[in-house]
Amino acid sequence: MSHVEGIITISAPPEKILETLEDIPHAPEWVTSLQKVWDIEGKGKGCKYKWTFKMGGVNIDGSTEITESTLERFVMATSGGIPSTWTWEMKPAEGGSELKLSIDYTVPGSVFGAIANKLIIEKENEKELRSALVNLKSRLEGWEIDA
Repeated sequence: MSHVEGIITISAPPEKILETLEDIPHAPEWVTSLQKVWDIEGKGKGCKYKWTFKMGGVNIDGSTEITESTLERFVMATSGGIPSTWTWEMKPAEGGSELKLSIDYTVPGSVFGAIANKLIIEKENEKELRSALVNLKSRLEGWEIDA
């Protein structure tokens, strides 16, 4: 299993962050590689949905189940393509909240999978993680990112 993580401070309380994380229909607006979501069932813990994610120019379809949704942690388990767990941890910080995103994932295959992970997938996941954190901060703080 491979792992990437990042931390950012956001000028918003954990409640507002959780509200945004649970707003699955709008997730493609701040998770840049998430092309679309559909078949959304429920909200918060137990919510399930399907998605298309673009990695390295290739569209990958899969599904997600939210396994935890509290003011401290929001956890999504994905299947299809590259199975992963996205763990968002929120804690109050001066002027807002500290948000940590950890992504644990398993690349299918043996030697080829390990090579692809080091050369391509790990870099793509690190890029996506940073982008998701910055875009979420932008959305919650109401500022624009220059394209």
